[in-house]
Amino acid sequence: MPTFPLTYTLCFLTRGDDILMLLRDNPPNAGLWNGVGGHIDHGETPLESCLREVHEETGYRVQQAHFGGVLTWDGFEVPPGGLYIFIAAAPPGDPAPIENEGRLAWKTRRWVCSAPEVVSNIHHFLPPILGGEPPRHYYFNYSDGVIMGQEVNPLPDDVNPQLPAAHIKIN
Repeated sequence: MPTFPLTYTLCFLTRGDDILMLLRDNPPNAGLWNGVGGHIDHGETPLESCLREVHEETGYRVQQAHFGGVLTWDGFEVPPGGLYIFIAAAPPGDPAPIENEGRLAWKTRRWVCSAPEVVSNIHHFLPPILGGEPPRHYYFNYSDGVIMGQEVNPLPDDVNPQLPAAHIKIN
């Protein structure tokens, strides 16, 4: 039974029907639109990491974020791993990133959930999260950058975004 470390966060900032997306300059997913996020620093909870990464990559200071679940992968361009997914309401104003990870732009929810220029797994996990479904574990298996298989499972009891990062097992 494989175990995946949950070492990253990913956040989707919303404003009405729009979502702030990042056109990534660097791997993984270089050249594709994604949410904002990054590594969980030592001593941070996933929620703290999410709020920090949102500030660094957008300039926005959000005080809270809704936990949407976790995503794990194997067979991708980076080693097997996982991340915590969050959704947060964007404050007023334009983004002013502190760290430049790529180009930010507001995109419609419909576009984000269907465009081929978006990281492909977002089409699968973001609609249920935005629809208010409870947090779940989204697993994707890749080959040559293509999703070969996916699973959606209940979230294990030991995964909590307000506690230190965890590991998740695939049955």
